[in-house]
Amino acid sequence: MYSLLCSLLIVCVPAITEVSAFSKGYTQPISNRPHFATTYTEEDDTHITPSLNNFATREEHDTHITLKNDLVHQQHDSGYIDDLLQQKWHTGSSSKETTRRKTLQQMLAVASGISTSPAIASATTSTTSSVIPIPPQVRQTTWPLGKVAFSLLPLAGSYSRRATVMEELVPGRIWTFDQIQGVVAVNVPVRMVVIKLSQEAGGGLWIHNPLAPTPQLISYIRQLEKEHGPVRHVVLGTVALEHKATFGPFSQYFSKATCWIQPGQWSFPVQLPITFLGVTKSDEKLRMLPSSQYLHGEKTLEEEVQSLPSLGRYRYWAKKSPVPEWYTDIDYETLEPLKFQSVGAYSETAFFHKHSKSLLITDCVCSVTKEPPKVIQEDPRAILFHARDSIDDIIVDDEQTRQKGWRRMVQFGLVFFPSQIDVVPFGEAISEASKIDPSMKSLGEGSVPGNLYPWTWHDNDADLTNFNAISKNGKLFCPPILTKLILDREPELTLEWVDRIVKRFKNMTHVIPGHLNNYVKADTKEFSEAFDPLRSNPKEGRVYPQRTLAEDLALLQEASDLLTDLGVVAASQVCDLEKAREVGRFSAIAPR
Repeated sequence: MYSLLCSLLIVCVPAITEVSAFSKGYTQPISNRPHFATTYTEEDDTHITPSLNNFATREEHDTHITLKNDLVHQQHDSGYIDDLLQQKWHTGSSSKETTRRKTLQQMLAVASGISTSPAIASATTSTTSSVIPIPPQVRQTTWPLGKVAFSLLPLAGSYSRRATVMEELVPGRIWTFDQIQGVVAVNVPVRMVVIKLSQEAGGGLWIHNPLAPTPQLISYIRQLEKEHGPVRHVVLGTVALEHKATFGPFSQYFSKATCWIQPGQWSFPVQLPITFLGVTKSDEKLRMLPSSQYLHGEKTLEEEVQSLPSLGRYRYWAKKSPVPEWYTDIDYETLEPLKFQSVGAYSETAFFHKHSKSLLITDCVCSVTKEPPKVIQEDPRAILFHARDSIDDIIVDDEQTRQKGWRRMVQFGLVFFPSQIDVVPFGEAISEASKIDPSMKSLGEGSVPGNLYPWTWHDNDADLTNFNAISKNGKLFCPPILTKLILDREPELTLEWVDRIVKRFKNMTHVIPGHLNNYVKADTKEFSEAFDPLRSNPKEGRVYPQRTLAEDLALLQEASDLLTDLGVVAASQVCDLEKAREVGRFSAIAPR
């Protein structure tokens, strides 16, 4: 969802060139490794066992092999183990095998997201005295997208460590894979869904909104392929940059799969075909999603073909094979592209898996509860960073502290400027950062420059009220970044799409959003109610309030007004009667 705001604000800042191509090859991220090297074979995801020449002594070689065999028997990936062992050999460890074994097992526990005691945690961190361990940067969880690749911001997980958490939602049928994405330690899950197709739908695996193809993620998919058949379809159900950036590189690993792309794709600063953005497929292996109107008999084939880009391949294959074979299992409704006046667009498709009665959504609805998602807790430093009331706080890593940090991270992520913080002057923030307790320095390492914490939270957990207003115990809602900046410009088209979903998928029981909570229990009524703010009527004075409190919407309201004034987007049609201009710190800037 971060790219949605970036795509709107992008005309207000110096332009940069979006990544125009991605390489399938992988470059080892850890440099200066004179004694140890592994060779990665992309086709079978294996590593070549290091030879004796790679070690200083025979003892090191034998110990490495012993440790590796032990850990492989514990079902850890062999390449991951090589990276961990390699790191250990170059940090000056003890020469005794027992000491090395104990330390390595501790490192592996931390890197796998397993809870450790403070004593173990401190033993695993060689570069800092922090009580909170920094997971090692290893090859299995890294993919070099680049710090600013598809937005103007240094997103977490775009170059740094990008671990994957896998969950099985419906046994033997649906799996999800979460990675993180974020800015300055404000991280959210970004999600890929894998569905096993029935034999009537062609069999094999169908993948929605693929993630960064780290070796860890690819190994997960290879295992699913062994059990359930090959990846046959890779689907991009959105035009959002954060999802498109990983679509091409991921699909390159599955040469026999067909890629299906959402209509209305765009890029910045120059409009480029998706084949320039890492998608190497062609002919029948690169298809545009047929419109849901055609599939549901509301448009003729000729009308459908004429609506596609004039590029020959899309029209040719639409005529030859107009209906995806997987349509037997998965129906869908598409929200046509909502184009901005200046640059960019918003569009997404809601997919409905008939057997499980699950609706797959990218950005338009989400759910949040007090419990941090598993991928956020895999490396808890970011939520612990936000759990502090001020930079002076020394916190303990426990369940309550994680929940506190998570609810604050959610508020930053959804409204960008929570009302329950006070900004610390820049000079004072710099001074305070230099005095931070050493045990807290690891919390922002790699994501927050100079240990800065340039705000304080109001006392006595005052923000809990604001979070509870957003959460409503996990009830679905449309994120305010969409309702305030995008969908409120085209409320009728959006609500027509919502109504089509509700009427066609009447037996819906669950929603799988692309962000935040996973596998949300919800029916069509709850899904429809998530869009209530778009049902406001300014002429009649009827307002359906946002879930977010008005004082927390102040910055988004100012952004909405600014983008309208600059001609980036049209004026809001429904969300301008709210109190966001009347309350909060920005109320006096431009009251209307």
